Amino acid sequence: MNEILHALFSTQGFVLGTLVPFLFVLTVVVFVHEMGHYLIGRWCGIGVKAFAIGFGPELFGFNDRHGTRWKLCAIPLGGYVKFVGDMNATSSQPST
Repeated sequence: MNEILHALFSTQGFVLGTLVPFLFVLTVVVFVHEMGHYLIGRWCGIGVKAFAIGFGPELFGFNDRHGTRWKLCAIPLGGYVKFVGDMNATSSQPST
C-alpha cells in the first residue's frame, strides 16, 4: 500500500499519471474548439492565416493549399485561429 501511495504522489507519478493526460485531453479539447472557429470562418468566406495549438515557439508546422499555416507550439495551454484582416487579436469592438 505504501508503494502505491508513493507512486501516486511522487513527482514522476504526478507527471506521468496526472499532468501528461491532462495536457493531452486539454489539447484535444482546444483542437476541437479551434477547429470550430476555423470551419465557420472558412464557411463564411473568411481566409485563415494560422491555426495554432499551443503558444510560444513553433515546434512543427506546415502550409496547406489555402495558405493556412498549421502549427503545433511549445506551450500546450490553448490555441488560436488567426483570420485574414483581423488586426485586433482580441476582436473587440472599438469604443465610440
